[in-house]
Amino acid sequence: MTFEIHSDITNHSMTIAARAMRKVLRRKRSILWAIFGWSVFLFSALLLIPFDGESFTLDARTVISLLVEVILLSVLLFQDRFNGMIARKNALAGTKKYHVAFGEDSYTVVTAATTSTFRYELIDAMAESQDYIIFLMKKRYAQPLDKRTLTGGTAEELKRFLEEKTGKTFRRVK
Repeated sequence: MTFEIHSDITNHSMTIAARAMRKVLRRKRSILWAIFGWSVFLFSALLLIPFDGESFTLDARTVISLLVEVILLSVLLFQDRFNGMIARKNALAGTKKYHVAFGEDSYTVVTAATTSTFRYELIDAMAESQDYIIFLMKKRYAQPLDKRTLTGGTAEELKRFLEEKTGKTFRRVK
């Protein structure tokens, strides 16, 4: 039985891949940066409050501080979207649409630009969302595969096949 998937790189697929990367491979680092980011946000917000009885004034320094707060808050809340958009923009020309065929010892990715074969041992972790299977490699690379375009079997059969070949289990991400 040969499994095949047709997929393409979109903002949505790369956002899910970025979220999987953050929650699965970069978990400890992500938690530390989140604590640091929210601490800076709260400390900066406290500095905007006048504690000496003076009224709140809207001068240049306050406006700049508020802008920094808004930017920091948006990065903290939407970091996966930002990382996904950046990853999509950095994708090489001709690689936005790809076809993946799974073999016994490796899987092959065919794009308009190239054909690449990857051994299953290169996969560091695997994640799954409602619509995607994500291969995570070396804390930096992710391959989102659209389960809705799967041919050759069901998503559950593909998951069992991949778990057997890699020796790793799938982690669920939203």
